[in-house]
Amino acid sequence: MNRRDFALLVASCALLGLVLFRLMAAPAPPTRRLSVEALEIKSQAVRSGESLTHEASWLPPDDVFVVGWAPELGAPAARPELYLLSGETRIFAAPHGTLEGLPTVFMPAGAGYLIRKGEPVTLRLRLDNLGPDGETRGARALIYFHPVAWR
Repeated sequence: MNRRDFALLVASCALLGLVLFRLMAAPAPPTRRLSVEALEIKSQAVRSGESLTHEASWLPPDDVFVVGWAPELGAPAARPELYLLSGETRIFAAPHGTLEGLPTVFMPAGAGYLIRKGEPVTLRLRLDNLGPDGETRGARALIYFHPVAWR
């Protein structure tokens, strides 16, 4: 057996080993699709010294894991509070004055908050108007979620 034949034998064995490894290895878990739902609280008039709480809700079509949010506020200088809730449990929160320039926030990899079908997810805006009469300019949030895959 010369060098060329030996090299072909080694290459063939390596290729055969790779094929067998790929056939016997467990398949990678499927990537779950991330879905997005938008919630919006419309702008409303607010008088000086008035405190307002407004909400918008969404009912998931199936059991889902909420994994992130992207809040946006029309009047961040008013120092409002914005919360994403399931019942009275805060999934995400942006208390007084932390909304300006707030990026999209995701839970750590592999984590999510379970919401059962029929349970509402609520976006709550709370505002104390310490200035003159005006508008709340509303609030919006994108909710990132994926369906629950029971095994």
